[in-house]
Amino acid sequence: MQFIGLGGTDEVGASSYLYLLKEGNLLIDAGLRPGQVGEAGLPKLEILGEHPPTAMVLTHAHLDHVAGLPVVIRRFPDLQIYCTEATARIAGLVLADTLKVSTEQGFPMFTPGELKRTLERFQPLPYFDRVSDHGFAFTLFPSGHLLGAASVMIESGGRSVFHTGDVSNVDTPVVNAAWLPEQVTPVDAVVSESTYGDTLLPSRKEQVRTFVAAIGETLRGGGKVLIPSFALGRAQEITQILQTSMASGLLPSVPLYLDGLTRQMTQTYEELLPLLPQALQNRRKSSGQPIFLGGTVTLVGDRRDRERILASDGPAVVVASSGMLHAGASPIYARAWLPEASNALFVVGYQDAESPGRRLLELQQGGDVLLPNGRGGREPVPAYARVERFYLSAHADQGGLLGMIARYRPGKILLTHGDVRPRNTLAGYLDTRHDVALPKAGEVVTLRDSGRRRGGFLNTTPKKLEALKERHARGKVDVQYDAERHALVIELPKSLDASLFGEGEYTLEVLRGKLSRLKLKERDQDTLAGQQLEEESETSSPQA
Repeated sequence: MQFIGLGGTDEVGASSYLYLLKEGNLLIDAGLRPGQVGEAGLPKLEILGEHPPTAMVLTHAHLDHVAGLPVVIRRFPDLQIYCTEATARIAGLVLADTLKVSTEQGFPMFTPGELKRTLERFQPLPYFDRVSDHGFAFTLFPSGHLLGAASVMIESGGRSVFHTGDVSNVDTPVVNAAWLPEQVTPVDAVVSESTYGDTLLPSRKEQVRTFVAAIGETLRGGGKVLIPSFALGRAQEITQILQTSMASGLLPSVPLYLDGLTRQMTQTYEELLPLLPQALQNRRKSSGQPIFLGGTVTLVGDRRDRERILASDGPAVVVASSGMLHAGASPIYARAWLPEASNALFVVGYQDAESPGRRLLELQQGGDVLLPNGRGGREPVPAYARVERFYLSAHADQGGLLGMIARYRPGKILLTHGDVRPRNTLAGYLDTRHDVALPKAGEVVTLRDSGRRRGGFLNTTPKKLEALKERHARGKVDVQYDAERHALVIELPKSLDASLFGEGEYTLEVLRGKLSRLKLKERDQDTLAGQQLEEESETSSPQA
């Protein structure tokens, strides 16, 4: 089994991954880079010419995973695309919007006919159904993150690899957390996203509380609130939070507008109610009212509606795409409302390094941010409004990713879908126990444990390690702070075998307030040389 990342390896965007299997090739996802136009936004799909896919899985319908699909079908018109029912429904809207936007930009990615042929290739598949029609086998598991999103368990030649897709281990109002096996289920490899591999996100419940409080402060002061949002998933979650808060009196009852692609997506969510969490279904049955489109919610129909909202004097909330202020309706409201100190713009999702949303968060109040002007360019806009970020992410954080990976106890781990720092940080936590790879786009990586542990700190051979594990499993280790030397002092039990630790410089790693690991940063070369001689001697013995 081998892996090639066509895109979405050391970046969040253009996700596309190819598995070279004994029985054939499996392609997972084909997305675009947000903010890029034309061929520059695509993964390295030319690699498929050398390794044509036998089948394809679409993990979910976000732009960075789905928007390149018609380009793939243009080259492989008979390719079957497996996904969940919800993903198949939502993907059609995302692809239609991609065609519209790319045409307006002057770089249409595909034709309406190619879009139609792509939708015809979808094969809706229930979670937990094992597909083995192509020689290799795969199964879709709920991954949280988004309605219909899936992780993929791949089986080939008696080996297995778990592809996480975009994953979240936290329940939200509109999607349940990722499914995990009750017992540890060992696999040969895990290919994991790493979007927040360097971050321990704050409590989601606390973030929602402060988010609602900040909106309330702005509205009660007579201001307007803009929430740039991903149209798919995040907008529906925000709508639920706002509706519930208004109904309970936590927020004043003001007009709540949905603009851009959020309109069609929210209508589709209303139609997909049977696939949403049971709590929402129960609410619909008891109230008889629409879940997303009731109360003060208004869909912005056209430019005239938008102009009326912009010209209005009273407080209001607008949830509009795009979430990074790249394009769509959200920059229109931002240009009008950012210059007024009484207004607010609240960021609720991931912002890539080059996005206007990221630049806005980095500004001092009153600075200028470059926003799309609707004519293909950007113009500076002064930002005096209140700007804050709230972590309502649909991705697992570092702790969530580590916990998920541990459930599958892989020998090999590939980290994808993350910027340089998150990937490297997460790799640092994993590489003492696993063979970790950070693939580049186009690189062929073997999904087999090489036996290397790049950050290993145990100074002992495998034979000795097994014998030592049980003896020292319950050993007590005291950690004290030495105020004079401004250092942590670790006192090991006298019975602890000194050969567990080699001479050298160690780093101490703490996860969620608990001592999690000692890691040898730099070995003493004389000690290391002695250890290698000892290992060579054992290897050459008759029993070895």
